[in-house]
Amino acid sequence: MAAQHMSCLVQTPGGTEPAISHTQPIPIPKEPYDVLVRVHAVALNPTDFKIPEYHPVPGAILGCDFMGTVVAAGSAVQDAPPGTRICGAVHGSNPGNPSSGAFAEYLVVDSRVVLRVPQTWSDFQAAALGAVGWATMALTIEEILQLPGRPSSPAPPRSDGNPTPVLVFGGATASGTMACQLLSCSGYDPIVTASPASAALVKEYGAVKVVSYSSPTCGDTIRDATNGTLRHAIDCITNPESVRCCFTALGRIGARYACLDYALPEWRTRKSVKVDMPITYAMFGNEVQLKGIYHRDADPRKLDIAMRWCKEVQSLVDQGRLRCHPVREVPGKWQGIIQGLNMLKNGQVRREKLVVRIA
Repeated sequence: MAAQHMSCLVQTPGGTEPAISHTQPIPIPKEPYDVLVRVHAVALNPTDFKIPEYHPVPGAILGCDFMGTVVAAGSAVQDAPPGTRICGAVHGSNPGNPSSGAFAEYLVVDSRVVLRVPQTWSDFQAAALGAVGWATMALTIEEILQLPGRPSSPAPPRSDGNPTPVLVFGGATASGTMACQLLSCSGYDPIVTASPASAALVKEYGAVKVVSYSSPTCGDTIRDATNGTLRHAIDCITNPESVRCCFTALGRIGARYACLDYALPEWRTRKSVKVDMPITYAMFGNEVQLKGIYHRDADPRKLDIAMRWCKEVQSLVDQGRLRCHPVREVPGKWQGIIQGLNMLKNGQVRREKLVVRIA
């Protein structure tokens, strides 16, 4: 590889619109499990614009979810030799490693938490799968909700013969459809909130019951449908209305609630519910050097969780049992990413995962 520099999208001072840089050095694999990847396509997530706003690091490369081809592999890499198509995620806009980011021509990633892309999948499908969605749900299901079922060993039915229900608020989001699939494959019944226009979509991804999130009795309807036995909720929206619905729907004893953004204390209507927020960047086991409530200490156990679930997800993909959120291409490469981030920020994306071609 003769070139020493690459093009990428970086943060600008003051948190304004990202800038295109053509002078960033191509990253070098440093750890035995690292692979250098030529990026073919990327997918956009809300975190891609939220983190630069909340935790600005001027000059840091943005972006998390990617699909690409391995160019070089570390000494310990066995199942992702050069030429392998893979998808995964990196910690973009990373204060601890500003050169890490997916919105670039090249990136370095830990090969133990990437997926090998089936030949039948397009670059866009693989980028949309990435890793942010499944890794967030891995930490949520195993660590926060403490649910024991896995796709390889589904949870048995309860004593009444029915699967354990789990509420997914915001089931038509990319995180929501991933939650529905992983929960369903793990032996649970996803009870989902979505708009009437999204009801058919979430059922395709595994929802067993759909309740309109805009209904003023949304929480009561779910509580009644589960006979007051609901103990687990995943909130993919996290605003006052979603928190209130989840807390109303949850049973009184042993309830656990996972919010994908911070749920302010004044939104929470009961103190008895165990509340926690997964930080996907923790999947690599390193310190997450964000400020305040988003900071996480280094924790190798989270890497262990991500590695175990990566194998679970790889098996589901290979068996044709897992699919990505519906994709929508935004043309324009770097300008397409900027446009797509503005679309996400302005609430213009519904039931789709935005993807952009890089190579």
